[in-house]
Amino acid sequence: MTRFGKYFYGNEISDYGKQYGRVDYATFAKAFDAVLNNDIMNKTWGICGEWEQESGYIDNGEEIEEKREAIEEREEKRDTYADELAELADIDENDSRRAFLEDSIEELDDQIRILEEEIEELEAQQEEQPEIYQYFIISDNGARICEEFNEIVFYNSELDMYVWGVDHWGTSWDYVLTDIPCEVDKTATA
Repeated sequence: MTRFGKYFYGNEISDYGKQYGRVDYATFAKAFDAVLNNDIMNKTWGICGEWEQESGYIDNGEEIEEKREAIEEREEKRDTYADELAELADIDENDSRRAFLEDSIEELDDQIRILEEEIEELEAQQEEQPEIYQYFIISDNGARICEEFNEIVFYNSELDMYVWGVDHWGTSWDYVLTDIPCEVDKTATA
C-alpha cells in the first residue's frame, strides 16, 4: 500500500493523523465530494434498481445460502446411496456396486464436511462485519478512491450512483483514523 506524506490527494492530514501515522477520515473525505443521504438505499431499493456492494466488507449471505443448498443436495444423494447400499447388504455378488456406493457416500460426507467448514468461516466473517451508521452519495472518482482503500462502497447501475458506507459514529472525523499509512516527520508535529 502506498504511504502518503503529510498530504492525501492534495489535502493536509490532520495533526492527529500525522501523530499516529495514519490518514484521518476528515482528510480522506476531502479527497472527493460526499453528500450525506442516510435514506438513499432504503428509498430506492427495488424501485430504482438494487445496490450491489463493490468494496469493503462483503455481505456473503447469498454464498452461505448456496452452500447450504449444496449440502442438502449432497445429503439427499448420500441418503439415496445409503438406501441402495442397505438393499445390497444381503447380496454377495454386487461387490463392485457396493464398493462404488461406499466410496460415493464417503466422498459426499467429505464434501458436506468441507461445505460446513466453509459456512462456519463465512458466518464468522459476517459477524465481524461492521455496522454502517451513515451513507454518503459519492462521485465516480470518490468511489475509485474509496475502493482503492477498501472502504465500503455500493453501486446502483440503474441510478448510476455510488454510495459510501461509513462504519463509525460520534467522533469528529479528525480523530478517526483510516488504515491508510502516512509518513511524516514526527518531530515536526510534536
